Amino acid sequence: MFDNSVEQEMCPIALASHLLGDKWIPIIIRDIALFDRRTFNDVLKNNLEKISTGSLTSRLQRLVHLEMLEVTDDDTHSQKRIYSLTESGIGFVPVVFKMASWTAEFRNPSPVIVAMSQPYVDGDADAIDFFLKTLRDIHIHKTTVPEPLWWKS
Repeated sequence: MFDNSVEQEMCPIALASHLLGDKWIPIIIRDIALFDRRTFNDVLKNNLEKISTGSLTSRLQRLVHLEMLEVTDDDTHSQKRIYSLTESGIGFVPVVFKMASWTAEFRNPSPVIVAMSQPYVDGDADAIDFFLKTLRDIHIHKTTVPEPLWWKS
């Protein structure tokens, strides 16, 4: 990491690449935002890309350090920790959607998954705004408990 004085001298693209230029960070944000995988084990066991425990540990720590995630203890289990998106983490979700849009246009990702997330891949502003508002209700305000795949309806 850099201190603020070094960051202030960097190009914003270079700084973003330095801070977030890692294959696992967008995938972890995806798993938390889209699939509500909010514990270490939920991400580890359900991650399609098969992240290792060491990689997941270090990336979760990095995301907390970058203030994209906050972590709280779970009242039901002393060793269980719950990861929630912060405003910064929620602000990164449209970047993840843009990455998906780019690969859908220029590469060959899973057509099933592209179809499942079509409004977000297509850049539907109303759908994305609703998605982000709901993420704030789930993660920041904690006024909503999501149903599985709530964003598909």
